[in-house]
Amino acid sequence: MQLNRVVFNVSSVTNAMRGKSLLERNGIRAYVGRSIDASGSNGCGYRITVAGDAERAERLLTSAGIRIRSRQEEQ
Repeated sequence: MQLNRVVFNVSSVTNAMRGKSLLERNGIRAYVGRSIDASGSNGCGYRITVAGDAERAERLLTSAGIRIRSRQEEQ
């Protein structure tokens, strides 16, 4: 069974790294990368990618004050 990945777009590398650290301390593997949309107009956007319990990950991020700009489901 393959887990779907969920991408949380955040506004800064600082928030992305804070989020990754928070998720991993809570047993959720996370990856950080640049987030650039098709038009290239995303500026300094970063993304946190997780596989697994996306609902829990989102709750942890928002409770820590990390603003999620958007959420995308990937396969």
